[in-house]
Amino acid sequence: MGVCERVFLVLANSCLVIMLVGNMAQITTRAVFDKGIQLVFPWTVFFFSWAVFFGFFVIYRRGGDITVDFFVDRFGDKGRMVSRYFANAIIIFLMSIMLWHGPQTLGQMAGDLIEIVDLARWWQTFPLFLSCILVLINTLLDTAKALRGDPEPESAHSAGHS
Repeated sequence: MGVCERVFLVLANSCLVIMLVGNMAQITTRAVFDKGIQLVFPWTVFFFSWAVFFGFFVIYRRGGDITVDFFVDRFGDKGRMVSRYFANAIIIFLMSIMLWHGPQTLGQMAGDLIEIVDLARWWQTFPLFLSCILVLINTLLDTAKALRGDPEPESAHSAGHS
């Protein structure tokens, strides 16, 4: 899962770099030639969605999601264990729903093209479903580790807490 996290981080950052370079070119051509580049805006929207969808797994994996540690920590070890199972059950449920409806959603986009870019619309949401698959797998693995008695992985929000 760590390799997937690093790959998705590189992909999300690559999307941001592409957006930056494209918009810098747009600003430069407008300033110098008083004419913009027609393709910059639609490609920026496309790569922004990709950056968000690739970043979704990275943020989840690094524990950058919203947590309620303040309350959970007051319930002690049992409360943390129950909240871990509860949170994992909700994540598994939600990712399963997303993936269950994924083929139907992608199928409804068949034939739709992104304006100006002439790229099939389903390509825009493809990274979302990849992230959902990885979040589901990661959560299933974490649940198996919890059942085995392994401690919860330290996340960005709990770093520095004792």
